Amino acid sequence: MSEQQTNADSAKESAPLAPPGAAEDLSPRRWLVLAVLCLVVTVVEVDATVVNVALPSMAVELSASSSDLAWVNDSYILTFAALMLIGGRLGDQFGHKRLLMGSLGLFGIASLLCTLASNTEQLVAWRALLGIGGAGILPASLALVTVSFPKSERPKAIGILSAMTVLGLPLGPVLGGWLLNHFWWGSVFLINLPMVAFALIATQLLIKAEAPEQGAGGLDLLGVALSTLGTGALLYAVIEGPHKGWGSPITLGAGILGVALLAAFAASQRQAKAPVLDLRLMRMRVFVVGSLATALSFFVFSGIMFVLTQYLQGVLGYRPLNAGLGLVPLAVLFTLSSVVAAPLAARIGSRAVIAIGLMLVGVGMLILLGADESSSYGIVAVSLSFTGFGAGLNVGQAIAASLSEIPAQLAGVASGASHWVRQSAGALGIAILGSVLASVYSDKVRSSLGGLPDKTVDQTADSIGAVEQVASSLGTEQAGKVVGAAHTAFVDGMHTAMITGAVLSFLSAAVVFTLLPKGNLAKGEREDAEPEAASDESPEARESVASGTS
Repeated sequence: MSEQQTNADSAKESAPLAPPGAAEDLSPRRWLVLAVLCLVVTVVEVDATVVNVALPSMAVELSASSSDLAWVNDSYILTFAALMLIGGRLGDQFGHKRLLMGSLGLFGIASLLCTLASNTEQLVAWRALLGIGGAGILPASLALVTVSFPKSERPKAIGILSAMTVLGLPLGPVLGGWLLNHFWWGSVFLINLPMVAFALIATQLLIKAEAPEQGAGGLDLLGVALSTLGTGALLYAVIEGPHKGWGSPITLGAGILGVALLAAFAASQRQAKAPVLDLRLMRMRVFVVGSLATALSFFVFSGIMFVLTQYLQGVLGYRPLNAGLGLVPLAVLFTLSSVVAAPLAARIGSRAVIAIGLMLVGVGMLILLGADESSSYGIVAVSLSFTGFGAGLNVGQAIAASLSEIPAQLAGVASGASHWVRQSAGALGIAILGSVLASVYSDKVRSSLGGLPDKTVDQTADSIGAVEQVASSLGTEQAGKVVGAAHTAFVDGMHTAMITGAVLSFLSAAVVFTLLPKGNLAKGEREDAEPEAASDESPEARESVASGTS
């Protein structure tokens, strides 16, 4: 009997992930469900960027240092990305609707606590709690779309949800800038409450509770701990590297610890009865490559907004609201190309559409090499248009393709893994492109301001945001020198960061076009013989699995 059980377990481990069947509920209500989920994911993504324009106000009201402000921003990213895998698994364990409603409730409570924070320590803690709520909301939303729509409609539905996800990123600075023109800094969090309340009511009324995954066998607590701590440690190293130094013991220690914990996590998943991450997903070429292609777009999105917000305000002198409005072409062109992507994929195939999108993203970043200290907004708009249009071609098709062969009972695990990769890539985009920018900026400033007092040079080299305050304390001649050197140094750093992002985009386009199979993958139409699975499994194993799962 033990031998039979061993064979059955082996067969289960090597079982192919059969494509899910069409959704059972084809009522028109599924489009209302999609509308609610679009609102939900938009609120979450807005919160990821809305705080950027509020940081100066927080610095005054809460007497916050630059390090404090960095953690106000980063604490949300850390918990958001680190817990994304867990969110997907919890949805499979307890039901995606339950996870969504619980996470929305937590998100609303954390938003209220943020508005009531009286110091930066409290605000950092409540922002981390916001990230925990968001980590449950996003995978639950994508999983509900996956199981609510038939395969023929799923690419369109996922494309719409993806468009709203990206729309929330530039909408954050716009909404935050408008609120700060009329209210206090806490209003950027208080705005979440009515939207969360509406989403909770609509979710309860419109979304049907689905049965949890059968035979899940509980939660893999060891996997939860290893994945959370490993991702958190690794992101801590990446985020803190520019501030503490990449060679500092803290940065290196956190990075090594993160890699070691994630390696232990991967090893533990082979033995877990209810793994956080089903390792069969990692053997699916379409899932892996599609997730990586989407991750690159989020890497670029997060990085380019981080850089351009500073460029528009610190170099070109835009007010926060105007700087936020300046990012609108990114969202508009993304939405437009998301509509175009599906019919285009039907003609030339998903891999061509995704690769073209990645190349356009790279072109958009290279266009910014023409921007300087006195450029008009036009060159920024053209750059964002290329970047947004390219990402719109890529993201929706890549997400739909990556999930096209995932069974409905593993939708939460797959969507959680997909979101985890994308959000981690977004954090890496800020950290890596921001680090490239900061390094070039600091070196250029220090080499250009020789002869000025060390304190003046240090303050100027710290960030472009400090330049105006430094210049106001100097004479006219020295102030002009400081401002000119800072603006030139920032533009040089921005150019270097954009070249870095463009090279990654072009390389990713080549990888996607080489590794993805031909066909309209978003609709599960492959031109090769069979959907990719564990090709080395035996016929006996496949027969055993088929008889046990059909």
